[in-house]
Amino acid sequence: MADNNREFFKSTEFVSESKAQDPETVMQARQDPEIAYAHICKIAGTINAGLSVVPEEQRDTAEVYAVVDLFRATMQYIEEFGSYLRYLILDKDSFINEIIRTSSGDIQPLFKAILEDRFEEYLQEYNIDTDPDEKLSTVFGYQAVKEGMISFSEEEAENAPSDFDLTDVVLHGTDGADTPNSDEMEMLVGDSIKNLRTKLKNIAVFYLNFREAYNAVKHGNRFTVGNNSGFKLSNNELIDDRIVLDDAVIEFLCKQSGEKGGDPYLLTIPRSILEEKTLDVVEDVYTLYTQSYDVATLEDGDKINLKFWKATGNSGPNEDDLIQIANPDSRIILPRDVIPEVIDDLKIPDDSKFDWVGNWSLAGSTLVFEVKFSSEPTPEYPIHVEIGWEKTDHDIHEFGEAQFNFSVNTDNLSVKQYFGLLNIQERDDIREIEFDFPGSDETHRQRLEKPFEGINIPQPEDPEFLEYVKRIELATRTRIPLPEYISEKHVEVYEQYVERELDSSTAEEVLSEFQERGKTVRRSFVGVAIWEDDFSNVDIVEEKPTHSEDLGELPGILVLRESPDSNEGERFPGEDHRTDPAPSEYTPEELLDRLKEEYAETVGELQQSEVDSEVAKSEFSHRIRFGHETMWGTLDSHIIDIFPVSEQSDQSF
Repeated sequence: MADNNREFFKSTEFVSESKAQDPETVMQARQDPEIAYAHICKIAGTINAGLSVVPEEQRDTAEVYAVVDLFRATMQYIEEFGSYLRYLILDKDSFINEIIRTSSGDIQPLFKAILEDRFEEYLQEYNIDTDPDEKLSTVFGYQAVKEGMISFSEEEAENAPSDFDLTDVVLHGTDGADTPNSDEMEMLVGDSIKNLRTKLKNIAVFYLNFREAYNAVKHGNRFTVGNNSGFKLSNNELIDDRIVLDDAVIEFLCKQSGEKGGDPYLLTIPRSILEEKTLDVVEDVYTLYTQSYDVATLEDGDKINLKFWKATGNSGPNEDDLIQIANPDSRIILPRDVIPEVIDDLKIPDDSKFDWVGNWSLAGSTLVFEVKFSSEPTPEYPIHVEIGWEKTDHDIHEFGEAQFNFSVNTDNLSVKQYFGLLNIQERDDIREIEFDFPGSDETHRQRLEKPFEGINIPQPEDPEFLEYVKRIELATRTRIPLPEYISEKHVEVYEQYVERELDSSTAEEVLSEFQERGKTVRRSFVGVAIWEDDFSNVDIVEEKPTHSEDLGELPGILVLRESPDSNEGERFPGEDHRTDPAPSEYTPEELLDRLKEEYAETVGELQQSEVDSEVAKSEFSHRIRFGHETMWGTLDSHIIDIFPVSEQSDQSF
């Protein structure tokens, strides 16, 4: 049987013990993981063999070539395992069809999904509804143990250890076996799945990080032995230090992944580190590959070894961990313990923070931001993102997990964007954030432990009106800014058209009506701020007043005149203006009370008043933000700042 109703090897007969065999069974049996593993063990055992006949000046090179051959064979072994694992996970009908058509491009998404904890999403992409842990449990035999299809013999069940870190338990296939119901077995299977995931991640990390080096070996043998093992690291201030290794280094001439013609870069790694990490990952691959193969090919009466792991809780940091130091065209992988302490000047500061602005889109459960470096949001990039990076000891040019703070000024939002953010607030399934930089292949992706909580924006006061405006925006393909203020004139237009069928012609008509009404709307929002210190000792931008409140709105907009008697005034749309402090005959408390009672009259009085500074009981100034003319009208912001009288001011106004 084969996928797409095809059969393979119809003209070739496979016979064993005078019996014809199915080609699918034969080919899967020949995928024995022991074969490649034996070859890798042979290479590992002969790395230093025969060096006595090699000229002394070439011995390092010969040894490096042997290590690279070990690395090449291991990467090939990982791809062999990855292809087989993918076949088992996807549960395809034909092993032959799947294995000959699987490429490294098919394996990478599987390893990435495992590494980034997106295995469930990977299964869903192939319409597999099985729980991820249950799928792994099936592939590696634990589900069969729980269901009684594979069981312990009585003797083995009685002598099974109660506490161990890693133990081989011999199991055998039986007919009609009872399902184990031991709590210990349930816990053992759960711990084993966790350990499986850890081993799969170790394999994925190795493969994905060294894939481009593997390609360099496959395509042109693009590697050399470094002429020296010294490195100089420096920052922009040219503070530097040197790292000297007592080891040969390997330099791979790699090509950036992506389209043909990707930029080259050098990947440098000490020979001993590559050999050590290669041998480590081989054991993980062999363990998982043989177990999945034995389970898949098990027949009644066969005996297999299933590895069970019991969690010990001793998962501390790895003191021999590696660090990658990179610039745009070179990467160096070194053990952390060789990094000199004097390179502290090259480390990331504790308070590393960056500002991005961005726009967003949703791709399934991933929130994608298109971002650029800036601290000033715009209508094209309305979201402000502050990134605080976690810093771990000894990290050089290396970031830990990022902490993101999102904010948005609704002045920069269109109505459509506003409802998009409301939708994100209501979603509870966003588990990943991705940041893309326009014109660059650079992408940052981060999984979230908890669903994304959304970006804080106010709820709509008139949702039906705004929903209608969103429809106008979509129908006319015209960006409509989110209204800060909805006038009665605009509500009248809405009530006039809301019951009509909204075709493109009507939408354009409504848009035009909104724009015409906007030309006649002139409003000023007024607020007051009380300050504890006098004017000269206050930074009104950075500091907060002791008391502030909104006073309401005034009909009309603000202008600046050269003098109280001038009839000419100027406006500066989009700009902030601040007047010099002027004396007032009222105390701060009295002035606040008057503004709250009748702010329009009091504001006019303040603008016309001329108070001698010697009798002044407070000082006040105006902060004005001049609004742009929009389809919703022209809206100014006016804040009256009230200060105590400056005791040392000569107050000449």
